Amino acid sequence: MSLSIPRHLLPPLIAFVAMALSACAGGSGGDGTWIDIRDRPELEIYDNEHTTDQQIHLVAGQAADYTVIPPYGEEHSPIPQPCGAYGATPTFEMVVHAMEHGAVAIWYSPDDLSGSELEQLTAITKRHFEDGDYVIQAPYGGLGAPLMLIAWGVRLPLDTVEERAIDQFFDEFHDEAPEPLAAGGCPTAR
Repeated sequence: MSLSIPRHLLPPLIAFVAMALSACAGGSGGDGTWIDIRDRPELEIYDNEHTTDQQIHLVAGQAADYTVIPPYGEEHSPIPQPCGAYGATPTFEMVVHAMEHGAVAIWYSPDDLSGSELEQLTAITKRHFEDGDYVIQAPYGGLGAPLMLIAWGVRLPLDTVEERAIDQFFDEFHDEAPEPLAAGGCPTAR
């Protein structure tokens, strides 16, 4: 059986398909072109007194008073959060210490992601972890967006699980921090 489409319906059908493909292309502009991660208007870059290499280590268990939540830097625990995917929210102070050593934190809103989106996100996290990237994935209900990627001094909210944007965020911002990865800032607990 073959499908025959009347000629007069082809232009609207082609326009509809093009519009649908453009809408599905995560991280793309309205014309279907890819937007570089650094050109995304929602990217927040902090270059201030809270992103220097002279950050304060708090006493273990002491809470910080962060400028924004989840934090992009500032004072933090002397103990780093181990890398991995978490089902509960770890302390920000420990995650910030891992980020000081180049880790990327992927925060997600459990109420805003479907089960299949969380599975997709966890698969991306696992791939980065297996590639040797320092990554922490954890839920946090107060994001204001379904996802928030954070590296030292940088935050990117996302409305959907955009694999290409997440990969580019890692390419640009993983290991871009005051302390080196090799200094043990994100133990590789699995």
